[in-house]
Amino acid sequence: MKKEPFECISINPMKGENRTAEYRAQFPLGLIPAIEDDPGDGKTIALSEASAIMIYLCDKNKWNDMYPSSNNNPSDIRQRALINEYISHHNESTRLMTLKVIFPGLSGLFAAEGNLSPGMTHSLSSSPADLMKLKSTIRDTAKRFQHKFLVNSRGSSDFIVGDTPTIADLLAYPDLAQIPQILGIDYVEWPELEELRQWLDRMAKLPYHDDVHRTATKLGKLYQSKL
Repeated sequence: MKKEPFECISINPMKGENRTAEYRAQFPLGLIPAIEDDPGDGKTIALSEASAIMIYLCDKNKWNDMYPSSNNNPSDIRQRALINEYISHHNESTRLMTLKVIFPGLSGLFAAEGNLSPGMTHSLSSSPADLMKLKSTIRDTAKRFQHKFLVNSRGSSDFIVGDTPTIADLLAYPDLAQIPQILGIDYVEWPELEELRQWLDRMAKLPYHDDVHRTATKLGKLYQSKL
């Protein structure tokens, strides 16, 4: 979206590439995504975890539309605080889609392909009982997100914080969008998630969306072919 130049290096977590000694020497937490950059003083900083990376890039490049600078402007203070609120809640919110739904399924896919790192657990099941449980997790997580961050006591807005996208939206979107992208499960199954579907549609219209999510689309085709 910001057209900031970068070099992309692919790391495959299913093969354990983020847990090698070489990777952990550079990024001790062993997480992806990760970034190595010079903040401007000639000294390299190595960061992992998407929220930390987004905040860093916004602060460095003054992308105040995505994450307002820390100043004395009441409007900016309010918006920054609300973004931070979502970031603090992220791992207990939409991140559950990845941890409880997507990751087990993809682990099963990579195991079936013979590309799963030893010791990783996996599941790849399409039984009616498992599918019902899966859909229950998806519905409940999506409903909580919609209620807490899209339609709540503060009123409704086009995005999580106001009428323009911020890093809060960029954090939440992949976890929720990969349900139809990878699993092929459409939120249209649940009429009560209308506000969520509208938000997903708005996010899908952002610049470079299809390029960024090309891998998820490919994984979806492969995953669904194995069911």
